[in-house]
Amino acid sequence: MTNNKFILQRLALGEKYMGLLDETGYTLVDMNMIEPFSMDDKYHHPTSVVFERSNAMYAIRSDWTRTLLNFNSNFYSDDTRFGYFGPVVRENESFYQAGVEIYKAEEEDIINALLMHMNFVEECAKTSIKTLVINNDQLIDLFIEKYNLPDTMRQLIYTKNISELRELLGKNHDLYKIMSAKVSDQFKMVSSIFGDTEVMQAIAHLKEKIDEEETKFILDLSFRSPQNYYNGLYFQAFLNSNSAILSGGEYNSNAFGIALNLTDGGIL
Repeated sequence: MTNNKFILQRLALGEKYMGLLDETGYTLVDMNMIEPFSMDDKYHHPTSVVFERSNAMYAIRSDWTRTLLNFNSNFYSDDTRFGYFGPVVRENESFYQAGVEIYKAEEEDIINALLMHMNFVEECAKTSIKTLVINNDQLIDLFIEKYNLPDTMRQLIYTKNISELRELLGKNHDLYKIMSAKVSDQFKMVSSIFGDTEVMQAIAHLKEKIDEEETKFILDLSFRSPQNYYNGLYFQAFLNSNSAILSGGEYNSNAFGIALNLTDGGIL
């Protein structure tokens, strides 16, 4: 594909996506790439490009989530659903990013937003999303609390260190059985232990909405959060690429974001 065709296709895709958000009630935003910088921003986005002008620190936008949080807190907007399409710079590389941020997000808001994005991707790509991988770090908290496990167990789960888990827990421990089983079996096994918790019920409700004949739904306790500020449910969705076409999660207790990968996820 020539550069001209790629640019035109990207712009057309962005317009189509923003049109969908407009139709469904999202507030569209388009802001300056140069933003005031704070150390809290550096914690969330350590690869931000930062510079100084007139004794003040600024950063080039590296992620829309933090930009919108700052915007919402500064202007006390009553809007709760925002949509964006525009460039970001991360690790000295620029690329276009599109997505949504939802504040005061309830379970229904999260499920509806995710399904809308999956449908949009499938319509544009003319193929089904093959895999949806999901996790919630609160599940690990539940295991640690129920079985009185040390917090160091968290890292063994993330790295899927099966041999160490077996040595510490024994082969008959529920957590070892889950981690050593096929990842496709984890949802059923975790549900048998924590199915009555709010965390697992939310995952189960989402699973009910996914057509598993088209999309493989995977709960993977070893799946790490794509962003370090996610503190609830998070996910990645894949077409036929090693790069996720969709990713997102919960943060700040009741906020939820979804990012659409325009570069190498499979649409363009």
